[in-house]
Amino acid sequence: MVTINLTLNNFSELPALLDVFGCFGNDYEYTTQGIFRRKIPPVCSICNTPMVHNGYNPHTKQGLGEINIGRYKYSNCGRTYEEDYSFWGDLKALLFDSFNDFFKLLRYHNVSYDGISDIMEFIYPISRSTILRAFYKEMEQETVPFSENIHMVHYDEQHPKEGRCQKYRLTLLDAKTQTTIADELFEDKNPETIKEFLQKNLDPSEPVFIVTDFDKRYPDILKEIFGDKLVHQYCLMHLNKLIVSDFPKNTTIEQELLKYRLLNIFYNRENEIKFLEKLLSEELNVITNEEKHQEWSKKAKKEFNQFRHKLKLKRRRKKENLPLNSLEKAKDNFDKLMQNIRTYDETIQKRLWMINKHWLNLTLFHYLPGAPATNNPIESYYSKSLKTDNKKQFRTDKGIENQIKLTQMRRLNLLKKPQKSFLELFRLFNPFKL
Repeated sequence: MVTINLTLNNFSELPALLDVFGCFGNDYEYTTQGIFRRKIPPVCSICNTPMVHNGYNPHTKQGLGEINIGRYKYSNCGRTYEEDYSFWGDLKALLFDSFNDFFKLLRYHNVSYDGISDIMEFIYPISRSTILRAFYKEMEQETVPFSENIHMVHYDEQHPKEGRCQKYRLTLLDAKTQTTIADELFEDKNPETIKEFLQKNLDPSEPVFIVTDFDKRYPDILKEIFGDKLVHQYCLMHLNKLIVSDFPKNTTIEQELLKYRLLNIFYNRENEIKFLEKLLSEELNVITNEEKHQEWSKKAKKEFNQFRHKLKLKRRRKKENLPLNSLEKAKDNFDKLMQNIRTYDETIQKRLWMINKHWLNLTLFHYLPGAPATNNPIESYYSKSLKTDNKKQFRTDKGIENQIKLTQMRRLNLLKKPQKSFLELFRLFNPFKL
C-alpha cells in the first residue's frame, strides 16, 4: 500500500488521501512536502541506469487545488522523466461527470442554462456557455434504448344499465390495430376489479403505453401493476372537455377568447383566437351602450359559431383531424398563460395548475413514434357498439430532441444517481488546496 507521510496540517485528510492514492502499491509515497512519487526512482528502460529524484512538477485545477507530481532525472544524460499522473485527471473527471449528471437532471426539470449557471455559483462557478457545451456533448453520447415492441393500448370505462342495475364495462383497445383486446361487464369498478382486469389481459412484465382519462385512481393502479415499464398518457380530448366545462354556457367574448387560449395549448386553435381577438377589439366601440352591446354580442357569437363551423367542415372535406401543436409550441402557449395566471378566475387557475402537475403525462405521446394522444378510438368504439342514448378526456430542434431524450432516460431510470455527493467529491481535493 502507498506510504502517506502526514504532517500536522494534513493529518485530518488521511481518508481523502487514501481514497485518491489507495490504488497504488507500496513502492509509491506521498511525502511531507506533498509530492507524489516512487520511493525508489525507476531504472531507464534503454540504458538500464538508475534515475534520481529531481523535484516535482505542479499540476493545478483552478478552484480545486494543486498536486505535485514527482520528477526523476537520468544521471548519465540529464534527461528528466515525470511520474504518471493520470489519476489526477480521473479525480477531476469524477467531479465533472457528477456535474454533468446534475446538469441533465436540472434540464429535465426545465431549468435554463442561465439558471443552472446561477445555481453553480453556490457550488463551483461555471459559465452558461460551458454548461451548454458540456450538456450537448453528454446528450450526443447518450443512447436511449427504444422498445419497438411496446404495447400501445387505450383503456376506458362505460356505465350501461341492465334494467335498474348499474353495470360497468371495462375495455382495452389496441392502439395500432384498433382491435379489441378485452371488453367485459362487471358489477363494480373498484381498484381491485380494474387490477384483475388489466393483469388478466396485459402482460405486466412487458412495456406498455396506456391512454386513460383523468380518473384519480388510475396512476396508483397502473404503477402497481406495471412499475417502471409503464408509460401513462392522459387523453387530451378529455382535458379539452374539462376546460370547456370550466366556462359558463353563455360566455362573453373575453371568456371565449381565454377558453380557446387554453384549448390552444395542445391543439392548433390559432384561427379561432385571431377571429376572437378581432371581435374583442370591435367590442370596445359598443361596450359603453348596453343595448347596442347586447345586440352586438348576439351577432358576434353567431358569426364566431359560423366561422368555427366552416373550419370544421373544411377539415372534414380534407379528411383531416384538428392539428396538434408541437411540444415546443405547446410549452410556449402554456407558459404564456401561466405568466398571467393571477388575473384569471379561481377555476381557471386550478385547471392550469392541474395541467402543470400532469404535464409529462399529457405530452408523452411526443416521445414514442405513432403513440396516440387521445382515447378517441375507444370512444368511437363505444359509440358504435353501445350508443350514448342506450346507456346512461425550445427554442431549437436540438433542445426539443434533448428534452425528449431526457424524459425517455428518466422513464427508463437512466438519469444517474450520484455515488458520491458534491461535498464528498470536493473533500477529495482538500489535501491539494492551494
